[in-house]
Amino acid sequence: MLYQAALAGWHDFFILAGTASATLVGLLFVGLSLHLRIVVTTSEVRSLARVTLANFGAVLFVSLFMVILQDPSSAGLQLIGAGIVSLVVAAPSLVGAIRSGEWSFEMSTMQRVRVALRFGLSGLSYLGIIAAGILLLASSTAAFGLLVTTIVLLLIVSLRNTWDLLVTVADVTQ
Repeated sequence: MLYQAALAGWHDFFILAGTASATLVGLLFVGLSLHLRIVVTTSEVRSLARVTLANFGAVLFVSLFMVILQDPSSAGLQLIGAGIVSLVVAAPSLVGAIRSGEWSFEMSTMQRVRVALRFGLSGLSYLGIIAAGILLLASSTAAFGLLVTTIVLLLIVSLRNTWDLLVTVADVTQ
């Protein structure tokens, strides 16, 4: 019952995070579909869009899993699955951001570090979701603190990515 009591304290947070994430996914699709040719033909934009969508999707599904009344081991397994799926979806972009020596846009070294860090924070967040799932399997309520931190980090990174997508698409269209 300790799990259910701890979960009840975070219920509204998960509802709000999931709702915000679902709304932002919709807006991301609308914004990108207005300039779909640029998204499809520019690898940096495509990679950033993929990671951003994976971030919002991870927040959405984690939030959904956490509002279901269930035992901690089921929630833990669902979190581990969500983290793994997010890693798989974002892996091409994460690897590409690290390996890429050539970008189609002129970028300074600092900009490259910022982009790699942004992709890296997404990857670390997915690992945080997996770790929270493992903590729930071990019946540790410390999972909630890690999960909340991870969700907030994913939302912040995703909002920043979304802004960069808008600015990059605007630059390319001009």
